[in-house]
Amino acid sequence: MLSKKLFFKVSRLVVFLLILLISGIFAQETDLGLINENMLHPLDSFTGYTFNKGEWAYNQAITPCPSWACWGITDWLTTEFDFECWLGGVPGFNFRFALSKQHGIHPALAYETMFQYIFKEINLLEGYDSLRVVRKGSSWYNRINASWRLSEQIRLHLSLGSTYAKSILIENYNRPEYSGKYYKELLSPDLSLGFDWRIAKWLSFHSAGSYGTTFIYLDNVPRKYQFTYGFRIAPFLKSQWSILGNFRVELSSIFFYFPEAKETVSMPIPIFPYFYWQWGG
Repeated sequence: MLSKKLFFKVSRLVVFLLILLISGIFAQETDLGLINENMLHPLDSFTGYTFNKGEWAYNQAITPCPSWACWGITDWLTTEFDFECWLGGVPGFNFRFALSKQHGIHPALAYETMFQYIFKEINLLEGYDSLRVVRKGSSWYNRINASWRLSEQIRLHLSLGSTYAKSILIENYNRPEYSGKYYKELLSPDLSLGFDWRIAKWLSFHSAGSYGTTFIYLDNVPRKYQFTYGFRIAPFLKSQWSILGNFRVELSSIFFYFPEAKETVSMPIPIFPYFYWQWGG
């Protein structure tokens, strides 16, 4: 009899393969799709792109709360609305400014800044048995993002910057030997390297490695090593209904490592971190 952990791993793999199959059935040849879609944070990487004026994306994680949206205010300025944090009493903002488009080997460049303020201590990994990441006060990252489109289907992304954190505690939990560290007025470097393979108009593969703060999964937490890989799928491009034609799924496998706590968190098989709809522009 399968253990519960193995059962869930096998179930996720089966569901993932079914989604790929269904996606292929519904996909169609069209000028729309993932090959030319503007992507800001595929698989938690940072790209050098911004949305076009009037372009929107609504992103929904598998939670009962509204998640987040992105809006192209102009062709050179994109902002993000973090509904879940706002509803939870955590104000903040995110803006991305286009600096240049790609010209030859000169990449597309963008400056990105994000600020949050947490009024009381919050354990961002509440419910996780062996790791605690506790933040309070302000957090602010600033970074330069670069993207190279090497061919119609291949892109590389590089992002460099730093994060300021007013107060953060990273420690293990329920372990025989304690390991952890508390930081006050921390200024820590950030680095991210991402890869896109736009396989088809309905399917793309992405991967990213990073140190420091990221945007999507366990966001605004410095001093962590992270590796992701997975897929984006546009399963209903054939549909004449915009709610289906613009529907996307991001399937992610995620690995975190916190050196202060000497703890690793892993999700090796791609599952459903979130859905999104992208339109306009």
